[in-house]
This record gives sequence, structure tokens and C-alpha cells, in this order.
Amino acid sequence: MADADALLRDGDVAGARAALVDIVRARPADQQARMFLFQLFAVLGEWDKARTQLQALSQLSPEAQMLGVTYNQAIEAEKLRAAIFAGAQPMPLLLGDGGWAQGLAHSITLLARGEEAEADAAREAAFDSAPDTPGTINGQSFEWIGDADARFGPSFEAILGGRYGLIAFDQIAAITSEGPRDLRDTVWYPVEIAFRNGQSAAAFLPARYPGSEAASEAAEQLGRATGWAECEWGQQGSGQHVWTLSDGEDVGLLALRKLSFS
Repeated sequence: MADADALLRDGDVAGARAALVDIVRARPADQQARMFLFQLFAVLGEWDKARTQLQALSQLSPEAQMLGVTYNQAIEAEKLRAAIFAGAQPMPLLLGDGGWAQGLAHSITLLARGEEAEADAAREAAFDSAPDTPGTINGQSFEWIGDADARFGPSFEAILGGRYGLIAFDQIAAITSEGPRDLRDTVWYPVEIAFRNGQSAAAFLPARYPGSEAASEAAEQLGRATGWAECEWGQQGSGQHVWTLSDGEDVGLLALRKLSFS
């Protein structure tokens, strides 16, 4: 285990994976090693293998069964997410009905299908109609907030009630988090979302941009850094999600502790 930890700290994801696979083969009942391996498979986007480790953990320990339910839902959400960004499924909107946010979700669908001109038009119309969202993040005030990746703008990806989709910032009152505690939190960031109707719910925010599990840079795979590709329609991120504030400052998603809107 110490070897795998050291390899991962050094950014050797493949080496850590190989070390953990060897440990689990030698000690199939080692719950700690299986938990680590589940999380590393998630980092690498090896969803079926991650699920196999969850199933084994549930059999080894009844206490792991609830964790298995929660993260099996997250894995299913990731599979849908991959299909969406491969152009095979439409991007769902988790809150609200119609309006500019639906147009933004549709622009993501169009772009994933290779219909760039139509996506550009839908995105521009959505951005023009999106309201300002003044508030604070970690105590810092802003007039508006949006993802630094042009595909998402004033919205964020979420897994809510086991369902993956897009949520517009103007649909919520606050997001809070205790920060990442474990490796899996850098894949699925645990948060509490307070809605404008006074209700709240636990959720996961995908901490990395779509496709980051296949990034060539280990720091991006692990959500420790963000890389940018300049596209005709704007910049596309790899690695940790970054939110941009109205004053131009960037905030990495994993630094989020409290976001609240006026």
C-alpha cells in the first residue's frame, strides 16, 4: 500500500494501478487495498473494473453496501456522461424547464455531434439570455460566475439523485462542501446544494472535465491541474473544472467550500 501511495503522489498512475492489482491478487480480502483500487479505477475511467471492486467490497463488508449503491449510481452517471460527449445522447437539464439553460444544454449536444455552427448559435443565444448571478465564493464577491470552459458557461455538471445533467447557476441558492477527503472526491466532488425553493440535497459534481480520465498528463487525470485546448468556439478544459469570476479570477472546483448567491 505504501508503494502505491508513493507512486500516486509522484504522479505515476499506471505504477500505482499495477501495485494495487498485485496486492489485491495476493490478498483478496484486503478491504483497504480494494477501496484504493476502486478509486484508482475511477480516476482512470475504468468504470466496469471500479464496479467490480465495489461489488467485492460489499461482499466483504456489509458496511460498504451503501457506499456501493452510491458509487454505482455515480458510475452509471459517468457512462451517460461519456455517451453525451460522444454525441450519442442529449445533455439533460436537471433543474428548470426550457429557457436559456435548455438552449445551453442543447448547444453541448450539438457540439458533441459535430454540428459546430449550430452549437455556436445556440450557445451565443443562451449566453445572451443568461442573467447575472451575483454572490460570493469562499467569501469573495462576484457579479457573475461561469465555467472557464466555453461549453458550460454559467452552469455546472452535477449528479443529483443518481442522475447526471446540467444545472444553471441561477437555479440554486448555494453550494457547500467540506473539501476533498479521499481520492474518489477528486473524481466526484461531494457537495450540498441548496435550492431557491428552500430545499437542499446532497450531490456530486464531476470534478474533472469530460474525457480527463484519458489525459496524457497525470496531473490532469488526478484533477490536480487543468490544461486548455484552444478551439474555434473557445477554450476546452482537461483536468480539474475551473470557475471564472467577474473580476477575472479563477477558482478550481476542489477549492470550493461555500458558494452563495444574493
